[in-house]
Amino acid sequence: MYSSLPKLPRISTFITMIIYIKRLFFKLLGYNPAKMEMVQYWKKSGAVQAKVTEENGVTVMKMEGEKYTFPGFPRGWLLFGKLSKLKHEIKNQIFNDAWAKLEAGVPEEKIVRDIKQNVLPNIYTLFDELKYDIIPSKKMVPAVRDIQRAWKKVAPNSIVCDIVAMILQEDDSYRFRLQWMVAYFGGGNPSKKFQRGLEWLEQGEIIGDMKERVRLVRRILLMLIRDKEYQQFFNAFFKEVNWRKVKMSKADKFFFRGKYFKVDLDKFDY
Repeated sequence: MYSSLPKLPRISTFITMIIYIKRLFFKLLGYNPAKMEMVQYWKKSGAVQAKVTEENGVTVMKMEGEKYTFPGFPRGWLLFGKLSKLKHEIKNQIFNDAWAKLEAGVPEEKIVRDIKQNVLPNIYTLFDELKYDIIPSKKMVPAVRDIQRAWKKVAPNSIVCDIVAMILQEDDSYRFRLQWMVAYFGGGNPSKKFQRGLEWLEQGEIIGDMKERVRLVRRILLMLIRDKEYQQFFNAFFKEVNWRKVKMSKADKFFFRGKYFKVDLDKFDY
């Protein structure tokens, strides 16, 4: 019945049916991804004037000529400075190194133990330079605020929580992708839902290099949450998060469509 969806990851029959109906509906209307509302300034200029303000206590940007307010305020000096270095080291020390070890036949248990005992302390040291730059929770965008709330409830003293919250708040490229995944979680236990979301995320990427990054992240994160300690935390955290607050808003999609990503994969067969 759903012949237009065979190449995509498996999901619940109900959600598959909804996607099929959406695609048929938008096809009949003559829509395509280019006709969806999206941020406009990049078509004419590399920059636009913006006013940083607050809405309901959340720091946002009002961009001149744009329909929606941008959620958050990425601080460039931080994003391309010390935070960039931290993300680079996380990618190398956790993800790239773990992948190389798996390829070399090192047991998962040994890799996870090394991350816990040796790698994370190194990351924490790097984060020391940034921890005072985290904005207060009440000023974070709703999606990040609820992720931080749920994480702190399950693991009150988690430094990883602070790192994740800071990256998601400052870098909308990461935040938008996580938010986008929520619609594709489907049913099952938390690990299955997360795995399915990551599989769809790979399909949503346009650039080959980004697809490879998603495969890297998926393989290592799923390895980590197979660890008994991490699995117990992840299950509790996943159930605590209010995913409706994390899911993309119209404004999120509006700005995400300006990036190289199949934001409307549920509506169009790209």
